[in-house]
Amino acid sequence: MDREIDLTVLKQETERTALKPQFGIRYDNMIGFGGQPLQYTIMGMVRIPMAKWSSKMNKANIESLKWKSNAIQSQKEMMVNEYSGMAYGMRNELGLKKKQLKLFESQIIPALRNNYRTMQLGYEQNTEELFMLYDAWEILNMKQLELLELLSQALKLQVTIERIIEKN
Repeated sequence: MDREIDLTVLKQETERTALKPQFGIRYDNMIGFGGQPLQYTIMGMVRIPMAKWSSKMNKANIESLKWKSNAIQSQKEMMVNEYSGMAYGMRNELGLKKKQLKLFESQIIPALRNNYRTMQLGYEQNTEELFMLYDAWEILNMKQLELLELLSQALKLQVTIERIIEKN
């Protein structure tokens, strides 16, 4: 974006130089054949943009390039705002994932582990059925897998946030 803005500024300068008088010199020589003498020509050229109608196109181009530069600058600011908004939303989401991870590790998994141990003890004492023990084991494993998936999402989100921060 910055390079495009610089390019439009340079194009504006080029158009501004077209409004100024231009001078040129042309030098030619020609070798004579068959005994003719050498011929030299020097030509001087001047271009003076005096008429209003001749400079209107250049002035219009300068104005359009100015508007284009402003549009690119606005687009750049919009992208910065969009990325910062995305990063802010992702940061909030990451905070939520961290709270969920803390809740899983401190309350949910230990409670399910205790439930499984209780069912296992009940099964060993022949007061619980095998299917109840299997259900407690399955719920514990599913929640542990859910914890790992949540941790994976949080890490991916953190990497994405760091990438966005590096771009800006």
